[in-house]
Amino acid sequence: MLILTANRIALLALDHELAALQASSRAAFFNAIAVTHEPMWPPAPFEPGAFQWAEQHLAHDPEGQGWYGWVLLANEGERAPPRLVGIAALIGRPDEDTGDVELAFGLLPEFRGRGYGSETIRVLASWAFANGAKRVIAHLDAEDASAASTLAKNGFVDTRDPPYPGVARWALSAAA
Repeated sequence: MLILTANRIALLALDHELAALQASSRAAFFNAIAVTHEPMWPPAPFEPGAFQWAEQHLAHDPEGQGWYGWVLLANEGERAPPRLVGIAALIGRPDEDTGDVELAFGLLPEFRGRGYGSETIRVLASWAFANGAKRVIAHLDAEDASAASTLAKNGFVDTRDPPYPGVARWALSAAA
């Protein structure tokens, strides 16, 4: 089991079994990771189809744990089970030519604006660089000032190279 920790959260990488549970039964998935059941799951921008994507990729790449999905957990004290904060993904292994990997994450509404996004970005970018990525890319709505601010605070820069109209591409390069 691959778990990364930050100041207030733990990031649990999906393996094929967890990805399959998440894709097939929300309740079974929550029970398997021993968390409070969340009625608003998954958080935007993720949709249930992303769960099938992770399951399929982990079936074909069983050693790819960490490259296809993470759940974000917050511990709210000894008397309460861990809470899901959100979900994140490094969208596959780094590109063989460029070393780029894409990062996406979504937080449940009650956890937004509380620093969990920054912790997620820092931990996953560090993990990606330690595992061969040369650059971490994030795509976001070009009008999303909050997400842009979070990325900028964590060293990402706007590439000024939008992949699609209305979408901004931000990047963080590995230290030389």
